Amino acid sequence: MVMAAIDIGKTVLQAASLDEASGEARLERFASDRASLTAWVDGFQGRLQRVAIEATTGWKWIARELQARSIEVLLLDPGEASARKGRKRRAKTDRLDARFLLTLLAAGLAPEAWLPPAEIQELRALTRTRKALVDQRTAAAERVQALLFHEGWPCQRGRLLTQQGRRWVAALELEASLRLLLDALLGLIDDLDRRLQPLERELARRTRQDPRLRALQTIYGVGPIVACHLLAEIGEARRFTRTRQVVRLSGLDPVVLESGQTRRRGRLAKAGPPLLRWALVEAAKHASRPQSPDHERWLRIKRRRGSQVADLTIARTIAGRAYQVLRSIEAAA
Repeated sequence: MVMAAIDIGKTVLQAASLDEASGEARLERFASDRASLTAWVDGFQGRLQRVAIEATTGWKWIARELQARSIEVLLLDPGEASARKGRKRRAKTDRLDARFLLTLLAAGLAPEAWLPPAEIQELRALTRTRKALVDQRTAAAERVQALLFHEGWPCQRGRLLTQQGRRWVAALELEASLRLLLDALLGLIDDLDRRLQPLERELARRTRQDPRLRALQTIYGVGPIVACHLLAEIGEARRFTRTRQVVRLSGLDPVVLESGQTRRRGRLAKAGPPLLRWALVEAAKHASRPQSPDHERWLRIKRRRGSQVADLTIARTIAGRAYQVLRSIEAAA
């Protein structure tokens, strides 16, 4: 059996391989394209069985190409892999990085990360792209709001995204230069709206068809879009053994500082996917409503520590509920 590790670059791939039977080690450098990767794999004549790559930009197509040829792909955590090098300053080259990853793989010390299945990768791409476009639309609306405020026409940002608000802006008597800026920004908002529509239709279709997404919406505060974000970022619940791991993934757990008999909690870790934290907090904000099952608890925490801490506490609870829902769906499948 041959195992290998690939250090991913924008234009080149550096590979290090080891033949376990003969002990032969090889270092090869080739272009970062499908033809070159295929030629490298073919050079092993079917003996290549495992390849380790780091979860850096460009890993997806490499993983797909290797898996299509029945090669086991190990996705490694870049931060954990770097930590295993230690704090001592060392030379850093693509050859050394590939050789180091191969050493970890051969020794059974590779910090393996979860490799999402294709459907989760697609859902992540959809939800993350949609959120990026929504953020751009929000930024443009905030810019319009600021321009109007400076001219003595205050308005709510959300109003600028409605037809009534657009008619109000069109009726204002403004200088030509300001009208030019507003038309450019409002045109950008319209263009983003058009580009968002097919993405949101696709997410709506998946929400109707996927039982996991339907089940997630039974959690109070979780709507179709938040459900898509939760599934995209959590993925397969079976990879976790307890609720606390999902909270840790979201980065909503506080950093614990411990020394001797002293133990205290610091700020939020914020170590996981930002959009998972966003989705959980968005869902938790609905706890302020009287009909929420968490309303009384939210109120108690708000009185003691404020609404932000209350939202974060409920967000952790929702993370646990999402985990339990997904686990039950996977168990029944």
